Amino acid sequence: MRDTSAGDARIAVVASWAIVLVILVQGTLSMLTQVSDELGPAQRAAGVVSGLAGAALFLVVQRRTLRDRPVPPVLVVATVVCATGAFLAAAWLNAALVLALVGLRLTGRRLVLAGGAYALGITAFMLQQGVNPYLAFFLLVVLVAVGLLLYVMTRLAVTVGELARARETVARLRVDEERHRISRDLHDILGRSLVAVGLRVQTAIRLLDRDPQRCGEQLDEVARMVTDGQSRLRALTRGQTVTGFDDELAAALDLFERLGIRATTDVDPAAASREGTDRLGPRVLREAVTNLLKHARPSWVEIGLRREATADVLVVVNDGAAESDRPRGTGLADLAARAEAVGGSLEAGHVPGGRFRVICRMPTLLGDGSDDADLVRSLP
Repeated sequence: MRDTSAGDARIAVVASWAIVLVILVQGTLSMLTQVSDELGPAQRAAGVVSGLAGAALFLVVQRRTLRDRPVPPVLVVATVVCATGAFLAAAWLNAALVLALVGLRLTGRRLVLAGGAYALGITAFMLQQGVNPYLAFFLLVVLVAVGLLLYVMTRLAVTVGELARARETVARLRVDEERHRISRDLHDILGRSLVAVGLRVQTAIRLLDRDPQRCGEQLDEVARMVTDGQSRLRALTRGQTVTGFDDELAAALDLFERLGIRATTDVDPAAASREGTDRLGPRVLREAVTNLLKHARPSWVEIGLRREATADVLVVVNDGAAESDRPRGTGLADLAARAEAVGGSLEAGHVPGGRFRVICRMPTLLGDGSDDADLVRSLP
């Protein structure tokens, strides 16, 4: 849908300029056609000049306000003086410029005090000039209405401009979020496959001279993994980025078997089939498997998924994880942020005995009341 914010802002600005033009024409005609002997040619000329200057100054103040630029106090004072001078010369509508300017520059109690004082002042002047009280009240209502209309048009243009900038910001954030999502999905889907391919290639290189037949088997596995990675990449472009927990677990166990890593599981089928676990659980399991293949030399892995009163708890533990000062990647940090976003948590770190453990709590409203500490203690 086309964004019409810029056009709406221009319409509001043009409408306010039209109102200022009406004020200027009315004031000029009023002074030039004034039949009272109280206004001489010099006073009329001064009134016309004051009206022109007041209108021009108001448009300058309005333009700076629209561009969110500071307005020097001298411009505000000059606008008030010129518009008031034109009002004193019988250009009544020029007072509306001052009322609109007061609304633009002041807020709260100061707006009420300044606007009220100015309105009382112009009312007293009209009464002193012999204007009928009912006519003076009517003119005051008109002045307030015109000033309010000028203020509303200007504020509308400012608000529409802010809305347009906010939309641009939201659009940029959405683009950044989508890029981050694609980056996470690529990391989740292809990271483990690439690590496994690297391990297979290293094994094939070692077997090249000693056992060509096993070397060929390893290269066949590499080809199969590459094909699997290509299919996952195609699925990513179609939006099919996350498999179910059971499928991810089966893929991990198959990978462990091919790499000669002993894997044991303790998975509650009811917990694995829950919606929350089936969305976040596969990502956590995939990242944990990728990390243990990349940063450790495991001989065994244990995977547990247990139900508790308010959450399903996934724990992945492996051996062969030596302490390292190397900075940790962003995969687990991203998953921790995802878990926290839905009210869960993710903890990962080394434990005694050269082991590495990942614990993810995925909140749910159903469960059997068991404690995740039991699950943690049941793993080596």
